[in-house]
Amino acid sequence: MPDEAGQDDAGRRPLRTLADKVNWLIEQAHPVGRGPLSNSEACFLIHKVTGEEISVTTLWKLRNGQQKNPQLRVIQALATTFGVEPAFFFDDYDEARLGLLQDQVELLALVRDAGMTSAQFRAFLGLDDAGRKTFADMIRRVARAEAGMAGGNQDETGGNG
Repeated sequence: MPDEAGQDDAGRRPLRTLADKVNWLIEQAHPVGRGPLSNSEACFLIHKVTGEEISVTTLWKLRNGQQKNPQLRVIQALATTFGVEPAFFFDDYDEARLGLLQDQVELLALVRDAGMTSAQFRAFLGLDDAGRKTFADMIRRVARAEAGMAGGNQDETGGNG
């Protein structure tokens, strides 16, 4: 259920409109270390993945809510490019499935942003509970050590806090 800030229990904004859904997908689909794709970059990606040409103007209209009933070819190209079902873009898409899909896409974005390869991720998932706990403990220790080094670097550069 959305809270006062318009977010659900997981801290995400609800995806109610076609524009919300298109924007959310484009915001999630970007290379590591940079922000979301521009409309022209998204159109290029759609063409590269599907061979379908969608104009920057069409995508802009979809993203700002001016285009609410796109052609089936546009829906299909978006679905294929961003790895969702075409039904995702329709109003009656199952709310529970939508939440699960958001979780999955956000998890993939986290894995991508962490620079993990699919082989590394599969190896992690193949560990038993004790192995995953050990791995998580190592990650926490490394993160604390890096945070300490970053704090130490500020002092070395003349920062007095």
